[in-house]
Amino acid sequence: MVTQVTKNKKRDYYLCLRLIKNLKMNKLIFTIAFAFTLSAYAQISYADLEDQTGGITQGYGRWGAHQVVEENLEIAGKGTIVFYHPKITATKKATIFFVSGWGQTATTYKKFFHFMASQGYVVVSVSALNPGNIKQSYQNILDMIFKAQNQYPEWIDTSKIGLMGHSYGAGATIWLGKSLFSDATNWGSEGRFIFMSAPWYSLLVTEDDLRNYPKNVKLLVEVSNDDERHDKPETWNTDERAIRAVFELINIPNDEKDFIRVYSTDKTFEYNNVKYSYDANHYVSYTGVHNSNVEYQTYDALDVFAINRISHALIDYVFEGNSEGKKVALGNGDDEQVNMGFLTKLGVTDTPIITRPENEFVYKCTSNWNDFKDRKNTWLLQKGCADSNEDGIIDLLGKLSIAKVNNYTFSVYPVPATEELKIRFTDNSERVKSLEIIDITGKVLYKKTSLNSHVINISKLTSGLYYLKIKTQTSSAVRPFLVK
Repeated sequence: MVTQVTKNKKRDYYLCLRLIKNLKMNKLIFTIAFAFTLSAYAQISYADLEDQTGGITQGYGRWGAHQVVEENLEIAGKGTIVFYHPKITATKKATIFFVSGWGQTATTYKKFFHFMASQGYVVVSVSALNPGNIKQSYQNILDMIFKAQNQYPEWIDTSKIGLMGHSYGAGATIWLGKSLFSDATNWGSEGRFIFMSAPWYSLLVTEDDLRNYPKNVKLLVEVSNDDERHDKPETWNTDERAIRAVFELINIPNDEKDFIRVYSTDKTFEYNNVKYSYDANHYVSYTGVHNSNVEYQTYDALDVFAINRISHALIDYVFEGNSEGKKVALGNGDDEQVNMGFLTKLGVTDTPIITRPENEFVYKCTSNWNDFKDRKNTWLLQKGCADSNEDGIIDLLGKLSIAKVNNYTFSVYPVPATEELKIRFTDNSERVKSLEIIDITGKVLYKKTSLNSHVINISKLTSGLYYLKIKTQTSSAVRPFLVK
C-alpha cells in the first residue's frame, strides 16, 4: 500500500512538472505568436528613411494617412502571396499586383507596399517559386493572382488594376497584362497600367502580341543608368535593347507611355556609421535589406522620388483621371516629372537610346535556357536581340513601323573614340539636315546644319558617354558613342 501511494505521488509529481513545462511552452508560443502579430501590424513611414531626409510631405509621394495590415498566404507548389490593405472596413479598392524579382520576397519591397497601402490602395505581392522555369513560373504568377482575387473578393476591384514588377517580375508583367487585360478577362476595364522597374526580358510574348496590345494600358518603363553587376564588373543586369523593343512595339500611344532613366547622385550620407551614396543600380528602389549580391541597399530619397512619387501619380491619373498625375508620371519630360529635388533629374523619352553593346550584358538572348529548348513563343530569345552589324542596336529596331523616327541607319566608330569620330551610313540616298552631339543630361554640345565630311573632331570632349543625333528631311536617328 505504501509502495502504491509512493508510486502515485511520483506519478503526480511528474505530471505536475509536465504541466508546468507545457504552460511555460504555451506561454512562449503565445509570446512568439503575439510578436508576429505585432510585426504584421508594425507601421513603416518616412521616419524610417535611412538618409533622414524626411521624404516628401506634400503632393505625389507623400506618405498616406492609413495604417497598413499584412496577411500572408502560401500557395503550395507556386509561391507566396502577401496581401496589404489599409486598416479600414473591407471595401473594394483599386489594386496593384506586384511581381518580385528573381528569388526575391515581399520583404525586399515591403516599404514600398506599405507606402501604397497607406494611400488607401490594395497591394498584392506575388513571389514565384523556381523563376528559372519561365513557362511554369509565369503561369504560377497568374494562378496566384486569380487565387488572391478569390481569397479577397471584398477588397480587390478588378475593374481598376495595375501591374508592377522588378527585374524578372517586371518582364513578366507584359505577359500577365496580355492575359488579364484581354477581352475574355477584361480586368482593368476602368483603368489599367504597367510599371516596369529595372526590367529583365519580357518573355512568352510575340511581336504580334505587342502590336495588338490593348491601347488603353498606360506604360512606364524605368531603367537604372548604373545597373552594373557588382560581382561582375563592367557588365550590366538588363538588356536595354530588348526593353526598348518591347517599349516601341507595344500598341500604346506615345502620350500614354514613357521610358524613364534614373541617374545616380554623387551626394553621400551615413547610416550605422557606413557611408552610402544614391546609386541608380539594379535595386532602385524598394529596399532596406541585403540584396542577392550581399550589398546593403538603403531606404532613401531615391526610393521616394523615383518610385513612390511616380507610381502614386500614375495611379491617380489612371484610376482617378487626374491630369496633374499624368504630368508627373507620364509628362514626357515635364519639369514636374523629372525634377527630383537634390537628386539628379530623371531622363525621359519616347525613343530610348541604347547605351551599351550586347556583349556587356550578363544575361544574353543566346543563353541556353533549359525551358526554351523548343524555342516556341519566346520571341525575345529568338530574334529580339540580334545585332548582326554589332552597332549595339538590335536589328529589329530598324524595322519598327511604330518608330519611324529611328529608321535612318548609320553607325559610328571607333569604340571608344579619342580624337575623331567616324560615321558609316547604310543608306546615303537622303541628305543630312542636321547633326548634333548630346551629353547624358540632354545638353547639345555641338551642332551642324550640314555634313561635309563623315569624320567629326571630338578632341575637346572629355571622357564619357555621348550621343550623335542625325536628322534628315523625313527621319532621324541617334547612336551612342564613348570618348576615352
